[in-house]
Amino acid sequence: MEDLLKQIIDKLNSMDKKLNSMDTDLNSRLDRIEIKLDAVHDQTADLTEFRTETKDNMDIISKDVKFIKHKLHETEEDVFDIKDYLKIVK
Repeated sequence: MEDLLKQIIDKLNSMDKKLNSMDTDLNSRLDRIEIKLDAVHDQTADLTEFRTETKDNMDIISKDVKFIKHKLHETEEDVFDIKDYLKIVK
C-alpha cells in the first residue's frame, strides 16, 4: 500500500514539474507575443502618421497645381490679347 502511495506521489510530483515547466514556457511565449504586439502597434502608429502627413502634402500639391493651372489660363488670355492687339496694329 505504501508503495502504491509513493508511486502516486512521485507521479504527482512529476506532473507538477511538467506543469511548472509548461507555465514558464507559456509565460515566455506570452511575453514574446506582447513584445511583437507592441512593435506592430508602434508600426501602425507610424504608418498612420505617415498617411496623415502624405495626405496633407497631397492637399498642398493639389492646391499648387490648381493655382498653376489658374496662372497658366491667365497667361494664355494675356497672350491672346497681345496677339489680338498686334493684329490691329499691323
